[in-house]
Amino acid sequence: MLNKISGFDGIRALAVIAVVLTHLHVFEAAREAGWLNAQALKMIDGAAGVQAFFVLSGFLITTLLIREYEETGTISIFAFVIRRTLRIFPLYIAFLLAITVLHVFGRSVTTWDSLLYAYLYAYNFIPIDTYTPVLGHTWSLAVEEHFYLLWPAVFLLLFARSRGILSLTLVAFIIGAPFLHLLIIKSGFAADYFVERWSFIAGSAIAVGCLFSILLHNNRAADKLQNFASKPLTLVTAIILFSNSIYLASDSWFFQNILSNQLRILGLALFVAWTYTNQSSRLTQLLETRPLKHIGAISYGIYMYQGFFLATGPHRAPHATWPPPPELGLLCLLVIAPASYHFFEKPFLRLKHRYSSPGRAALERTSAGVPKLPARAGE
Repeated sequence: MLNKISGFDGIRALAVIAVVLTHLHVFEAAREAGWLNAQALKMIDGAAGVQAFFVLSGFLITTLLIREYEETGTISIFAFVIRRTLRIFPLYIAFLLAITVLHVFGRSVTTWDSLLYAYLYAYNFIPIDTYTPVLGHTWSLAVEEHFYLLWPAVFLLLFARSRGILSLTLVAFIIGAPFLHLLIIKSGFAADYFVERWSFIAGSAIAVGCLFSILLHNNRAADKLQNFASKPLTLVTAIILFSNSIYLASDSWFFQNILSNQLRILGLALFVAWTYTNQSSRLTQLLETRPLKHIGAISYGIYMYQGFFLATGPHRAPHATWPPPPELGLLCLLVIAPASYHFFEKPFLRLKHRYSSPGRAALERTSAGVPKLPARAGE
């Protein structure tokens, strides 16, 4: 198993850039000008960026869990929760406190009901009429946290007994989620909720990343599967699946809103697997270029702060005192996100190694862009 995974920060960078450009209305303006069509837009918009985050998160988290199990013979769910808390909570809570202050002293920023959903990590279940743009992006964090409340326990229960059953469980979830989505749509809930964001639907993208990690680290078939994943044909297949919206035209609502997304997610997972098994390739090294690597390392901060400074679109509510104009918001984002990473987030990230096995800690540091800490005396 790799001690350092190249290319993943580059994928994160491209994903968060897609989100930021979407919320700046850049892609929509290009579509309106005739430079992009709606089919091509689906490949590069913020939704595709979030899907990339989900797949990559599932793959990396599961790879870390596998490493921990192979090194220690078990999984410390307590340590897992602490690591996730140190990574996610400090910036998330700081963001919510800042929005709360703005709400108290400003006008038309958000509502108390909307804030409550965000504080409870339930923004993906918020009613449409309660949604506010400055908190809109927190839905994806809710999906991830809900998934990871269950995944370590499921992994620990099934991984040692039968990786096949664990894989089939993931496959059942991945296949069942789109049909459950359709059933909920037909039940009428979509009129009042963003049902595609509900955890047991959107979480299927994370499950795809988890599944690919398990398959690539299958003791019996790892060599064959990794050899398959490393082939140029796999990269071509990934591109074909990811870009399905361009060449597969259909008037079917199910295809446009569900099946096309599932194919894109599968393409993303294949690309992640290909990158993982082609660490020395030119494409992987391109993803390792300094600008992309740095943006990827601070991508969580960019994602959080773009919601604060840009909200989830260029339009402002009448008489809104926040967010600032998009140009000023972008400038603030470019200044605050790097500073936050180096002076606020890193101290918490450095604490994570206390709750990791040695091999896992090394992989977490290199994957998250955190410099390796010197060993303490006696270690």
